[in-house]
Amino acid sequence: MFRQSRITLIHLSLVLFAAAIVVRAAQVQLFQSKQWAQRAAEQHFASTSLPASRGAIYDVSGAPLAMSRQMLRLSISPREAKDRRAIGRDLARLGVPAPFVSRATDARRAWVDIPGSFSPASVSDLAAMRGVYSRPTVDRVYTPREATRRIVGWVDDTGTARAGLELALDSLLRGIDGHAVIARDARGRRFDSPADSDVAPEAGDAVQLTINQELQEISVRALSDAIDKMGATGGDIVILDPEDGEIRAMASQRVGQPTFGNPALSEPFEPGSTVKPLFAAELLEHRLARPTDTVNTENGVYTIAGRTIHDDEPKARLTLAQVIEYSSNIGMVKFVSRLTPRQEFETLRDYGFGMPTEVPYPGEASGILHPVSDWSKQSPASMAIGYEVAVTPLQLAAAYGAIANGGDLLEPALIKEIRSRDGTVLYHHDRRVVRHLLSPQVAATVRRMMVSVVQGGTSTEAQLARFTLAGKSGTARRVASRHGYRAGDYTASFVGLFPADNPLYVIVVKLDNPKATIFGGKAAAPVSKIVLQAAIASRDAALDRSALASSESLLKIEDTTVASTGEVAPRPDAAPDIDSAPAPPVVVVLPAHAAAQRALAPRAVPDVRGLTIRAAVYALHHAGFRVQASGAGTAQGTLPNAGVVMGAGSVIRLVTAP
Repeated sequence: MFRQSRITLIHLSLVLFAAAIVVRAAQVQLFQSKQWAQRAAEQHFASTSLPASRGAIYDVSGAPLAMSRQMLRLSISPREAKDRRAIGRDLARLGVPAPFVSRATDARRAWVDIPGSFSPASVSDLAAMRGVYSRPTVDRVYTPREATRRIVGWVDDTGTARAGLELALDSLLRGIDGHAVIARDARGRRFDSPADSDVAPEAGDAVQLTINQELQEISVRALSDAIDKMGATGGDIVILDPEDGEIRAMASQRVGQPTFGNPALSEPFEPGSTVKPLFAAELLEHRLARPTDTVNTENGVYTIAGRTIHDDEPKARLTLAQVIEYSSNIGMVKFVSRLTPRQEFETLRDYGFGMPTEVPYPGEASGILHPVSDWSKQSPASMAIGYEVAVTPLQLAAAYGAIANGGDLLEPALIKEIRSRDGTVLYHHDRRVVRHLLSPQVAATVRRMMVSVVQGGTSTEAQLARFTLAGKSGTARRVASRHGYRAGDYTASFVGLFPADNPLYVIVVKLDNPKATIFGGKAAAPVSKIVLQAAIASRDAALDRSALASSESLLKIEDTTVASTGEVAPRPDAAPDIDSAPAPPVVVVLPAHAAAQRALAPRAVPDVRGLTIRAAVYALHHAGFRVQASGAGTAQGTLPNAGVVMGAGSVIRLVTAP
């Protein structure tokens, strides 16, 4: 009986065990099938991310500023490796630091990540070894020329955009990652998956900027030299094409302080006297003044609404044109008083003050333009001379673009074109007019006023020997806090239109706290001259040489011959401009009023023997003489001879020989 019960118990146990197996099998196959299938796939297959190539960034001429390249990152499993010595030898050949080579060949370690990334060709043999694992990655490579790096920005080692246009345009540049599936056997060996389950990555869009790399580098170098020479704490340069609003260069530097973004877009300043031509244009446009209208300039001292205003050059009376030429604060305050406060506010607002330009760059400031309701009794006079208002260098360049192009305020552009990976144009910049401000006639009149600033006014150190430049300087005290200005701190600025008759560039130069001289005409204006001379000499500075050569402000002269009867007016204060640019013809400006603006002392005729005709003409002009020349070749002497003291403006005959 007992034996039968035991057998029955055993049979019952077997039945229950079988039932449990059936139940478990049903549970696994019916209810947990997806979970177990996923675990099996994880053991037999591995998914590898395929990073997308980040879109390239080019300058306006097509030169690459940022590119992506496919690379590999390596990891080593020393315990799986069969030939650790060969692995160590190949790692050392790749320049891997010795400590990592030692770890990668140490059998006691399970896994070692090798720092850095490597080209697929350089690690093809190493990646095929047992115990070596590779994964694709994308490296960002930037132009070795550092001038554009602040604008372009950068991405970190993980491919995350951190600054500049890399950050602002990240959604376009980033692309879409893909993935590949790898099969593994029981020994861990990898094979291509038999299933067609790979997803190819999609590269990001390519972006072409309006920035010219050559002109940007010229600007950065000139700005750095000026900051060192003037003892300034920082500065900015912006160069704008006034015909289409495209930004050609945007350089910034600060000394001894970290900066983020681009200060030319993010740090407004009080523009000082550089607002005066804008108000002059408004007065002329609405026929509230003429260039020949005069005001009493009070011999340099004038008190209004409890504030005393001074002029650096005291005068009894000045015309509107002379107010611009000599930068008279008193004259400008009196002329601007013909505008109502509302009109004064609208003038600056219409030129784009107090609102961002909307360029696609992080951190752009809108500047400061208070509504009329917040003005004090002194505000109309203060704003007439560039105080109680703040603009960024880019805003100021855009405002002057309207004077340069005949009256249209344009939306500045930093992006020229965007193309998809297959070359389809997704975006192309077209000229966009924000508003029409002036008639072409008024704009031309204001440019002529600005020419006088450079030829005989406050910015003579910006003069170019070969082209006429229109410009306006500004010198403004710097705000220390909400309660006043810091003694001895100034912003020196200069805005130039080059060339004056048909401007191809608007150039804004700003220096913070210059110590050598505080005046914009002495500190900032010479920087514009250096930049423009270098741009003329460069073949790649995005300068329309055909337009430059046909400029109405120029007198064309053959490279090696000057007409025997030709007489060229002197440029007494212009520095010699003997550059090597072959493209534009040799040209000399003929400003009829320049010689009469100053009484110049007699001086000795310079020795020009051995110089080319071109260089000799410029040397004589620089000395303040008029020139007659004939023939070709090199200069053999002058009549009168070198060393003879002659009056300024005297005619010197250049003796030449082939």
